[in-house]
Amino acid sequence: MYLDEKIAQMERERRKKEKEKEKEATAPVKKLTLQEALEGICAGEMRLYEGEHLEFETHVYSYQKVPMILFKNFHQAFKEDKEGVIYINHSKEVSQILSWPKAKIKPVTFDQWSNQLVNGMASNGLHAKVGEKKQLDYLEYICFDVPTGKGWLYNIVFRRKGKEQSLTGNYNCLKEDKDTYGIILEAMIVAMDQWFAQGEGGGLFGNQSREEQGE
Repeated sequence: MYLDEKIAQMERERRKKEKEKEKEATAPVKKLTLQEALEGICAGEMRLYEGEHLEFETHVYSYQKVPMILFKNFHQAFKEDKEGVIYINHSKEVSQILSWPKAKIKPVTFDQWSNQLVNGMASNGLHAKVGEKKQLDYLEYICFDVPTGKGWLYNIVFRRKGKEQSLTGNYNCLKEDKDTYGIILEAMIVAMDQWFAQGEGGGLFGNQSREEQGE
């Protein structure tokens, strides 16, 4: 009798574990939201649901005083010249590029700019899948996926509004990281827009900022 009870108990525990596993498998996966990423950037740090801890810092570039929000202690390569800067993490395939060309750019509408980007890539054999297009107060951007030799890459190309449109950027990551790094990169652009709106940050980034003036 005692043996039968032990067997029955083991069977109940087995079924309980199976139900718990089924519940975990069907439970909705928590996804990072743009607002959560923005709050993390403003706080200077955040932890992803997978457990990865990220920190942020802001560098101010060029005579236009452009705030570039960056991952702190993250990038493995860096290059700067008089008209732009690039940060790259080769391991995670994440890059941030910001350009402020001195030559004046012929102004075009948002739709024209979007079409130019897509057609330009198509002429080079890259067929982009365009996603979101957003226009903020001071910036506007386009999200798209593009195939590469290492797989699909998720890009966010942005520019500053205005007659000369003399500020552009391209942030990207692997398409598979679109819901994490992709969301954070987009939040960095939103934070930059807020910086412009509030006048050199308006305290948004606390004491993180480090001014780096280009010529």
